Amino acid sequence: MNKITCVCLGVRNMEKAIRFYRDGLGYKIDCKENNSPICFFNTLGTKFELFPLDLLARDISENDPSKIRNGFGGITFVYNVESE
Repeated sequence: MNKITCVCLGVRNMEKAIRFYRDGLGYKIDCKENNSPICFFNTLGTKFELFPLDLLARDISENDPSKIRNGFGGITFVYNVESE
């Protein structure tokens, strides 16, 4: 079965974002520190992840991440399929 397995949100400030989702909204997380380089939230089904926005943009366009950042909303989806 095909499904979206992870929603990744690129954030400018990991510490602020972690505090907001963990302390403000009550999400349970797997990261141990407030300024973790990546953070997964314990959700049922599709995973929710925080990742630094600049690194996410670079991951999408290694050659010129600035072009991505200017029009990139900072959200990616992981979509798994059974075969190529």
